[in-house]
Amino acid sequence: MNRRKIVVLIAGALIMLCAGILYMWSVFQPYVILQRGFDANRVSLTSAIMIACFVAGNIAAGLVQEKLQPRVIAIAGSVLFSAGLLLTGLTDSGSPGMLYFTYGVISGIGCGLVYSTVLAVLQKWYAAKTGFITGISVGFFGLSVVVLSPLVQMLLDGIGLTATFKTLALAFFVILVISSAFLRNPDKEYYYAEATKAVKLENVKQFLPGQMLKSASYYYIIISTFASSAAYLVIVPFITTIAVARGMSASFALFALMSTGIANSAGRILAPMLSDRLGRTRTIILCSVISAVGCILIISARGALYIAAVFLIAFSYGGAGGVNPVITTELFGARHSGANYGLVLLSIAASSVFFGKLSAPLSTGGDFGGIFLLCACLCAVPIVMMILLRKRCKRLGKTI
Repeated sequence: MNRRKIVVLIAGALIMLCAGILYMWSVFQPYVILQRGFDANRVSLTSAIMIACFVAGNIAAGLVQEKLQPRVIAIAGSVLFSAGLLLTGLTDSGSPGMLYFTYGVISGIGCGLVYSTVLAVLQKWYAAKTGFITGISVGFFGLSVVVLSPLVQMLLDGIGLTATFKTLALAFFVILVISSAFLRNPDKEYYYAEATKAVKLENVKQFLPGQMLKSASYYYIIISTFASSAAYLVIVPFITTIAVARGMSASFALFALMSTGIANSAGRILAPMLSDRLGRTRTIILCSVISAVGCILIISARGALYIAAVFLIAFSYGGAGGVNPVITTELFGARHSGANYGLVLLSIAASSVFFGKLSAPLSTGGDFGGIFLLCACLCAVPIVMMILLRKRCKRLGKTI
């Protein structure tokens, strides 16, 4: 069993590393605008649509995870993910509508299917170390930007946009399908033996999605997630655009983008581990404070200060993204964690669409100061929500 869980971990890490490329839209976006002649305002919405469909894929995977083997769901997601990238490379219409469908909808849903499946499987295998394994899993997802950005940039400059998408589609299809074949759930006896090392048996309750929706704790979590995601979702499509507009070089702008990958990955790995000691809610509060500092700094930041501000925002987003699945699993159980966490991710989809539309008019070089000030103020919301969640859990006899 120990050997099998290591194989599953390696396969899951490879899948997450590949799937995380979908969050690199800011690398592709300038080339799409330049080579396809699309309107910048409309192209920037691709990222928001992708995140919304990513959430839909998470929910879909969760709803069928009790009926289908994990490898079946993951292979289906791998095919969709790769097909979306391939079709994106072939999209050359005069409108970004097809781009929304191929990159945003098809690849977004595929990415959500594999993400939810990997996370649910690994949490079941490592039920005694939920914070640790969640951090590793989502950390590789965030690490994708760091590892693959230079390669993608080299391909875009060397072989062009269309050939780059085709190359990535083929490579990821092979890696994802092979890795997905190794995903499988542990026996229920093994899961409960691991889970009860961390939580008493009487507290290992497995909530169905409908039951979770009746809990006030769910609403504290999604309100917190909606607000805490705002800053990162505003900046991620415009990291290079803002840097260049403020007089920084293209290479420096790419480095700024890569720093978000490092920060996002570091947050996703370190925050869940820290939450094992500090507590889940306290860690989310700490991430919110860090994000508020980053939002204030980035209003007028240039050079090294710009890198620092971007790093803080991405770190806090990754940190919250790493801790939220742990909170969801601990409060509502691992059996239906895919569907349950997918419903939590609805808040990120809503945040992405809302703030994507709010910031899209600024994509042509407008002033982002006002919206980042708003994001800084919104950081107070998750702090309040986590205090309320902690008090509620304490009344119910749980520490979170």
